[in-house]
Amino acid sequence: MMNSTSDISDDDMIYYLFVIHDTNGDGYLDGHELRNAFTDFDDEEDNEPLPTFQEVTDMIDHVLLEDDKNGDGLISWSEYLESQLYHE
Repeated sequence: MMNSTSDISDDDMIYYLFVIHDTNGDGYLDGHELRNAFTDFDDEEDNEPLPTFQEVTDMIDHVLLEDDKNGDGLISWSEYLESQLYHE
């Protein structure tokens, strides 16, 4: 039985992060889900300021520009996996 995230392999963690942010379960990350991923953190753990709306919008645009290989406005599992391996 796994007791912490330290027991999860890197590959499983990559999949887990994709699945938890694919909130509609369609197998893709859209702009709304990316926004949630970029703003889904506990601000009590860190004293850094939250990103502004424009900063989040810029991050989403950057991800879609760089990782959305087929230009459909969505990040598929294969595109996400490729981007994670590329950024290692």
